[in-house]
Amino acid sequence: AGPAGAAPEAPPVPQARNSPALHGALILAMRLGAAAAALLLPFALLAFVARGVEPTGLLAWLGSPGMLLGTVAAVPLSLLGQALALRLLGRVRPGSMAIRSLPHVRVEIKCAAVEAAGRWLAGSLLWPLWLGLAGMRLGRKCEISTIMGPVPELLSIGDESFLADGIYLAGPRVHRGVVTVAETRLGRGTFLGNHVVVPSGQLLPDGLFVGVCTTTDPAIARPSSAWFGHPPFELPRREPLVDRRLTHDPSPARFATRLAFELARFLLPVPMVLLFAAWWRAVEAGGALAAPLATLATALSACLLVLALKWALLGRVRPGEHAFWSCWCARWDFLYMAWEFVARPALAALEGTLLLPWYLRAMGSRIGRRVVLGSGFAQVVDPDMLDLGDDATVSALFQAHTFEDRVLKIGPVRVGAGATVGSGAVLLHGAEVGEGARVAPQAVVMKHERLLPRRSYAGSPTRPYAIRPPADAN
Repeated sequence: AGPAGAAPEAPPVPQARNSPALHGALILAMRLGAAAAALLLPFALLAFVARGVEPTGLLAWLGSPGMLLGTVAAVPLSLLGQALALRLLGRVRPGSMAIRSLPHVRVEIKCAAVEAAGRWLAGSLLWPLWLGLAGMRLGRKCEISTIMGPVPELLSIGDESFLADGIYLAGPRVHRGVVTVAETRLGRGTFLGNHVVVPSGQLLPDGLFVGVCTTTDPAIARPSSAWFGHPPFELPRREPLVDRRLTHDPSPARFATRLAFELARFLLPVPMVLLFAAWWRAVEAGGALAAPLATLATALSACLLVLALKWALLGRVRPGEHAFWSCWCARWDFLYMAWEFVARPALAALEGTLLLPWYLRAMGSRIGRRVVLGSGFAQVVDPDMLDLGDDATVSALFQAHTFEDRVLKIGPVRVGAGATVGSGAVLLHGAEVGEGARVAPQAVVMKHERLLPRRSYAGSPTRPYAIRPPADAN
């Protein structure tokens, strides 16, 4: 970092700033109100299907068809309630507001609701519908994965845009106690890679391509141009050579296949309810002393279920390419969601232990001896593509796949023996880190890039750098 001039003054705001105690109370009240709106419809349904059930028969009712029906319908009804609640909160206008003011509370609630709904809907055909219901303006044939930060009514996205995972999109700007929100527009055919940052208030041109971990800059962006890196530099563009029937204009059969797998997401709470019922029966039969063993058996069952799904849906995954509207991509996406909601809660407790690498090996990863894994390995996308050598230390974001022209390209990522990959570093498919090499945090290792053994790398994209000794070293 280096000096970049004086910081701007804070813009004037008309609202008074509330005390921290009052702000906390307002946040809590609005969160409770939003939760009540989200749960109103599911609770009404459960009350209807559970009418006449005596408290003593509650356990038996947990596995009944009525309970399972209510479980399946609870999530979509809750999501519908959340979207309607955002509309009832009123429209946020562009401009500045005092931090801890009532308008700021409303902005925080809306941003949090978008992220929460995205856990269930991101990447699905229903996600643009929900965002539109919440107030966002979206064009036709948009594909949107996980987005963080937007106020729905202040964002518009052009036709046929593709937004990948973990994008920081038009979030409020906070500076000197003032929160500023602004209209943000993405042009037609925009492509944003994983972890792209789009500051609020930007108007981006049509056909813009932005690579992973890059901040958009409207001052240099031109229609149909491509950018990547810190600072961003221009990439060459090529015409896509793909059949639009596999990427944009699917047949009815392909559409129905994808929709069926995406609707199956709402079935994921069912095994959790059944496992809970089994846990309850075990504790009821064995008493309090049986609770630890029953809890362990329940967690193990959840992990084994996802393991079975992996091998049943995908088998051993090989490097290759899959069209966006293929059945393989639909199965691949469903497995990711099942891992997230069924197995990840249990596996998160195993981070930092020897048990987690054993599970990852069972899922298809190749992990050597004495490997140290950082946080985030309770769920791994494309586990078959992960190859870690002995004594490696890894705390990274593996991106063993990319969507290029809406075609999923998947390939291996290898970390050599004794290498260290820092927190938040991104390794794209085909990347190989040499033995004993060191990759600094937040670096990006490009596709098919080979880092030399026992060298140090940093940056986006990575470049060799020398580690400076401490100032007091002899």
